[in-house]
Formats: sequence, C-alpha cells, structure tokens
Amino acid sequence: MLTSDHMSDTSDALWAEHGDQLTRFATVLVGPHDAHDVAIDAFLGVVDQLATGNVVHPTTFLYRAVSNRAHDLRRSRQRRWSRDLAAVGPASTEAPDSHVDVRTAVARLSLAQRAVVYFAYWEDRTERDIAEILGVSRGTVRRHLVRARLHLRKALR
Repeated sequence: MLTSDHMSDTSDALWAEHGDQLTRFATVLVGPHDAHDVAIDAFLGVVDQLATGNVVHPTTFLYRAVSNRAHDLRRSRQRRWSRDLAAVGPASTEAPDSHVDVRTAVARLSLAQRAVVYFAYWEDRTERDIAEILGVSRGTVRRHLVRARLHLRKALR
C-alpha cells in the first residue's frame, strides 16, 4: 500500500520529470495564459493512476491527459461564448483585421490540429509516434496535418 508521503514523492518526481514538456504542449493547445493551469490540472487528475505503476507509457498518458483537459477548457469557453453572443444580439458587420500573424493563424487551428503540428514540428515526432501519443490512427494524424498546413498556407499568404 502506498502512503501519502510516498505518493507525494512520486508525484513530485513525475512533475519534475514531465512538467516542462507538458506545459510547453499545453501552451501550444491553449496559449501561454492557461497553459500552466491546464498542465497542472491534467497532471493532478491522473497522478494517482500514474503512482500505482500500472500505466505502461506514463509520458503518453500525461500528454493525453493534457490534450483532454485542453479540449474540456475549449468546449467550456465555446459554450460560454455562445451564451454571451446570444445575449448580446446580432454580430457586428465590421471587417476583420486583414493582418494575420503566425500565432493568430496557429490559434485558429483546431486543438487536434495544433497538437499534431506541435508534435510534428516542435517535437520532430513521426506520424506513428504522434498517433500513439494522442491515441488516434496514423490516418487521423495525417488528415490533421494536411488540413493544418492548408489552413496555415491560406492564412499566411
């Protein structure tokens, strides 16, 4: 049986080992303002499962937890945004800013596309590695990469 002191030591060691990479990944998914909170929330949500030693690939498990937490945050914000828009009334007819920078273009990608782009370009992972980390098929990874590249190409012209 694990004592709370042992679990605390284990979770501290796990965070020390993976915290920076999880925060970088969360930054790509949700931006710098929420990244640390998303990484911490995801980590704390699964640390008990990791401490048991039954998780075969802890890094993959942690990446998935961060991805899931980022999706939860995005869905929550979209629901709130929809409620706020409905309360305000019809949308503005003003033309959007014609200047688009790379950060804005990447921010407009779906979370899945951002995750795939992050692993492919920042972590230099193969499609197979990305599929394993995210728990999706290689075809799904390829589709997200193709769509992300197309979106970025159009946005950055």
